Amino acid sequence: MRKLELAKKTGFKVNDIYKPVVIRDFRGVLFYSTEPFLPRVKEFNLPAGVYFVDTGYFTPMNRPVQYEYIKLPFAQRLMKKPSNFDVRFGVNPNKCTIYWDRGYILFDNSFREKPLPELYFILFHEFGHSIFKTEKYADLYAANCMLGKGFNPSQIGAAPINTLSDAADERKELVVNKLLNAQRW
Repeated sequence: MRKLELAKKTGFKVNDIYKPVVIRDFRGVLFYSTEPFLPRVKEFNLPAGVYFVDTGYFTPMNRPVQYEYIKLPFAQRLMKKPSNFDVRFGVNPNKCTIYWDRGYILFDNSFREKPLPELYFILFHEFGHSIFKTEKYADLYAANCMLGKGFNPSQIGAAPINTLSDAADERKELVVNKLLNAQRW
């Protein structure tokens, strides 16, 4: 296992597409894997952060892989941006709640060990509620934030599938379909 520290969003070219790339986050939780993908992944991004590479050979590119952002409607409301709110874990009957008046975001303790793409999807979904009342638009907002941060479409598409309930199948499908239809630059 080798350590990889990135100061910014970085694109990588896979040197051997027949050897899977398996990367863990700073906690040791699986962050990204090319194992399930056919055809093989040739390029991918990683957000800024500290990672541990289990397997795979790849080299940094001059710039990240660019993906088209999902088009969103005009804002439905304008609330205080929660990007500077404290993020906490505790007992929460919901997955995550923003306490707008107190300036913090509370994830349920069950999310402590979740993969980072799932945590960021839920967090950015909550951020999306600062401008969208509608759940599906908050989901799409989260997908765009994740693209901007350096997550790969496969990670973003898997996040709602793994975190939203079965009652949200339409929302899951919307995010995945929008990502599948997005163009690479």
